[in-house]
Amino acid sequence: MELEHQRCYVYQPNPDEERPSKRQRTGKASFQPQLKERVQTYRALWAEQEQCIQSTLEEADSATQGSIVDFVAAAGFSPAQPKLAIPTGLVVAGPSIASHGPYFERLGRKIRADTDSAYTILTAGECPNLKTLLKHLVKKATSRVDDEDEDDVDQPKRPSRYGPRLLNYDLGHIQEWRKKNHVSSVVVTIQDSEAFDAGLLVDLIDLLHSWLDRIPFVLLFGIATSADSFEDRLSGQSLRYLEGERFDVTQSDDIIEKLFSATVASLDNRLFIGPQLCRRMLDRQKDYVQNVQDFCDGLRYAFMSHFYATIPSVFLDDGLEYKDTRAESLEAVRNLPSFRQHIETRLEQGTFARRTVRTLLESDQELFDKIKYDISSAQNELSCLAHAANVLFSVREALQMTPNAKASTIWIRAASGDLLESPLLRETMLSLKKMPSNKFADLLSTLKELSNQKGLLYERGPKNAAVIIDVSGIRSEFNGILAQKETSAPLRTEHDVQNDSVRATVVAQKVLLEKHKAALSKQDQAYSDLVSRVHSQLTSFFEMTLIDPQALLFSEIFMYDLKSPHLEVFQPKPRFSVERAMVLPHDYLGCDCCSSIDGKESALGATQPATAIVYQMYLESGALINVTDLWSAFKAIAGDEDDDDESKTMALFQRALAELKYLGLLRPTKKKTDHVAKVMWKGL
Repeated sequence: MELEHQRCYVYQPNPDEERPSKRQRTGKASFQPQLKERVQTYRALWAEQEQCIQSTLEEADSATQGSIVDFVAAAGFSPAQPKLAIPTGLVVAGPSIASHGPYFERLGRKIRADTDSAYTILTAGECPNLKTLLKHLVKKATSRVDDEDEDDVDQPKRPSRYGPRLLNYDLGHIQEWRKKNHVSSVVVTIQDSEAFDAGLLVDLIDLLHSWLDRIPFVLLFGIATSADSFEDRLSGQSLRYLEGERFDVTQSDDIIEKLFSATVASLDNRLFIGPQLCRRMLDRQKDYVQNVQDFCDGLRYAFMSHFYATIPSVFLDDGLEYKDTRAESLEAVRNLPSFRQHIETRLEQGTFARRTVRTLLESDQELFDKIKYDISSAQNELSCLAHAANVLFSVREALQMTPNAKASTIWIRAASGDLLESPLLRETMLSLKKMPSNKFADLLSTLKELSNQKGLLYERGPKNAAVIIDVSGIRSEFNGILAQKETSAPLRTEHDVQNDSVRATVVAQKVLLEKHKAALSKQDQAYSDLVSRVHSQLTSFFEMTLIDPQALLFSEIFMYDLKSPHLEVFQPKPRFSVERAMVLPHDYLGCDCCSSIDGKESALGATQPATAIVYQMYLESGALINVTDLWSAFKAIAGDEDDDDESKTMALFQRALAELKYLGLLRPTKKKTDHVAKVMWKGL
C-alpha cells in the first residue's frame, strides 16, 4: 500500500553519513568560577534594593492611599442612613497606564488590611459587555471558581430545595456572600476607565445604583487624563447616581526620582550603577515609557548582568574569606584595566613600589587583602560622592534656585566626574555668598538634617582625622547675631548687590561710573563673615568628595556601567537585525560557503538560505513584484540543473515567500493577481 493511503506509518529517513556542514559544539559549556557565590551575593544585594524599592513605593503612595482607605471606610453600610448615591472615588493616576495595575494592587492590599471591605479590580480587556463584566465581578468578589460549561453558563440551574438557583452574572450571589461574611462594603475598581465604552459604564452605574439598597457598593475609577474629561463621557442621570471625590496620585516622574535616590544614589550601596547606564535608563523613562516597574526591572537586570559577566564581583561579599577564593577569580582581578594601570603607575615610583608590585603579582593573599581594603575604601568614597550630590540638591532647594535641577541629574553629573568644575556648582556657591539671613536659617536646617545622615567632611586634621562642618555651632552663632539685630530687615552679606552703590563722575566731558561698597553694620559684617566661612567649608567639602569614580582602583568590581547588554534587552532593534541577517547570512551562520561567491562579497548563491535569496531579489524590485519572474530568478540561482523535478525548489520558494509575508515585508495585491506588493523598504 502506498504511503499516501496509509493512516499511520513509521518515518525512516535515509542515514546521512556525511558530517554536518555547520560546526557543532561538542565541548563543555564555558567555565564560570565561583558562580554559586556570585549568585548568593547578587541575591543578598538585590534583596536590600528590593526592600528599599517597596518601602519607597509605600511611602510615595501612603498619603493618597490613606485618604482612599478613609473614604472607603466612611462609605460603609449603615441601616440608619441609607445611601442615595454610590460613593465614588476618582483616582487620577496619571498618563502612565503601565503603572496603574501595580498601584491598584497595592491599594487593594491596604483596603483589605485596614477595612472589612471586599475589593475587586475590573479591566477593559476582560469586560467587553455588561454580562461578561458582571460574571467577572461576581466571580472575583465572591472568589467563586467557575467550572461550568461555556454553553450552559447562561441557563438557569435546576431548582433546589431552597428555591431556584441564580445565574452566574446575578448580583444576588454577592448579596448572599456578603451576608455570610459580614462585609461592610464591596469596592469595585475600574482600573482603566478611559478604555471602557461609555455606554457600558452608564449601564454599570445604573445597575449598581438599583442594587444599592441591598449591596453597599463603592466605585473607584482609575483616570489617566482628568476628572473633567471622565465626567463628560457620562450622562447627566448617571452623574446624579454618583457621590464623587477626587484623589490625585503621585506621578511617575516624582516616584522615579524617589526610587533613584533610594536605590542608585543610596549611601549604603555596595554595587553602584554607572552614570552612562543611569542616564540611559532615565532617558528611556522620559522618551518611551513612564513605568516604575520598568525602571526596577532595568535596575535588576543591571545587577544580574554585573554578577554574571564579572568574575571579580564575588569580592563584593563582605563575608568572603581568602580560603573561599579561587585562583581564577584573583587572576581575573589581575587582568582588570584599572589594576593594570595601577601596576604601571607604581612601577614608575621607585624601588619600594616595585617590590609592592611584585608582591601583588605573586602573592594571592596580599592581593586578596588589598582588594578587600580598596573596595571598602572606594565604597566609602562613592557614598561620600552620593552624599555630596544630595547636599548640592538640597542647598539649591533651600536657595530656591531656578531652573530646578533634579537629584538624579546632579548625581549622574557627579558620578561622571564633571560636576566639580561645572557652572551648576559655581552658580550655587555664588548664590550662597549672597543669600539673606531669612533664607540662611532654612539652609542651616537642611544642612543639619544632612549632617545627621553623614558627616560633612571638609578637611583632614592631624593623623588623617576627619574634620566635619559643625552645623550646630554655626546655628548658635547665627542665632546670636540675630539677637543683636536692631531692625526687622534681613541681614545681608557684603557680596549682595543691594550693598553696592554706583557713583558717576564727569571728567573731560566723559561720564565715569564707579561701584562702591556700602558700609555694613556690625551685625551685617558678622553675618557676612559667617556666610563666608560656611561657603569656604562647603567648597572644601565638595572638592574632597566630588571625585572621578572611574579613576578608583578596582572600579570594575564595585561599579557597573556597560550599556551594551542593557540596550539590546530594553531598547532592541529587531528590524535592523533581521534585515542584516537576510542580506549577510554568513555573518550569523558562521560558515564559509555563503561568505564569498566567485570572489564577490555578498553575491547570491545556491548555498545561501532560500529566504535570504528571495529577500535580496526583493530589495532590487519595485513596488509590485511579479511572482513568476521572481520564481524564474530563484530557480536559476537555487535550482539544480541535473534535477528535472522542481518540487523541492518550489517548496523552498514558497516557504521563503511565506516567511517574508510573516515578517510583514510583502502582501497580496488586488491590482494584479500574479503580483505581490512590496510593503517595506530597507532602512525606511
